[in-house]
Amino acid sequence: MVCYFIAAVSAIRLLAACLLLATCAVGHAAPKLAPINQRTKPDTLELHNGSSLRGLILKNTANSVIFQSDNRVIEIPKSEIRRIRDEIDAEVYFPDITGLGMLPSWQAMVFDLRNTDEIESLQQIPATRLEEGILRHIPYLSFRINTQSEFNIYGDPNNPVAIEFGMYGRQRRGTKYHRMAREFLAGHLNKREEIAALYALSFKGDSKKVGNLVFTIVPPKDADSDGGWWLCVYNAKRIEAARVPEKQYAAVTRPFKEVNHRDGRLRKENQKSGQNWLAALMTSPTGSTPKIRGFYRDKQGIFRLLTFDGS
Repeated sequence: MVCYFIAAVSAIRLLAACLLLATCAVGHAAPKLAPINQRTKPDTLELHNGSSLRGLILKNTANSVIFQSDNRVIEIPKSEIRRIRDEIDAEVYFPDITGLGMLPSWQAMVFDLRNTDEIESLQQIPATRLEEGILRHIPYLSFRINTQSEFNIYGDPNNPVAIEFGMYGRQRRGTKYHRMAREFLAGHLNKREEIAALYALSFKGDSKKVGNLVFTIVPPKDADSDGGWWLCVYNAKRIEAARVPEKQYAAVTRPFKEVNHRDGRLRKENQKSGQNWLAALMTSPTGSTPKIRGFYRDKQGIFRLLTFDGS
């Protein structure tokens, strides 16, 4: 029980940092952090200059603290901190209720991914270019789940126009993983008709529409699949407005072959350059270098942070 509670707290704190990354990555002019209230800012830093900061401690190292206040994420050297008040038992996460006909916010989905036993790691990777299909030229956040699965969220991370799960390699042929993705997505829907349409899809390729939401499966043989199997839900009413000009889209995406092998595994030789590219992309609108790029589950089952500096 203690390990589970600590793991949940680590994931909650990660969400605050990841939301900063998400907002920057899709080209917003300035970061918009998740709201912090008294329930979700339990930590206080008392500084040597007499002032104090209240918010979330995202990471506490020997030399510094990565800290989210109401409107920013900053790194504070330990030499400037007199006392850290970490009231861990006060921290609670309440995901927003998804409105009818809307897709869930990405932080709600990431929070649930943390609680899925099959998820060993989740890390942000460069979004690859889509020149065909319904999702073409829409900026998106891309995350690698374990080694050969992918989670993508298109448009505004807080109010997405599309959510997508993809699988490469053996997973793309295994209905076990297809069912897992379907069940996970179904847990974030709030209408019986939507869930029924999702479960009516053929894993071999299909499409169903309920209201403004379209549920679709793209098999590996399709031209816009990049060799993967994809389960996607998108808002047909908003999808066209989310597209951006080609030049703008090219600036926030990279060619598939630069990021992945054909089987969907990340190219190790390009991972460092990919991380540097992501860091530069997200630094541009904020002027500050991001710290957090994902998380992983350690041998005890506790999720730990992945940082851009490798610490």
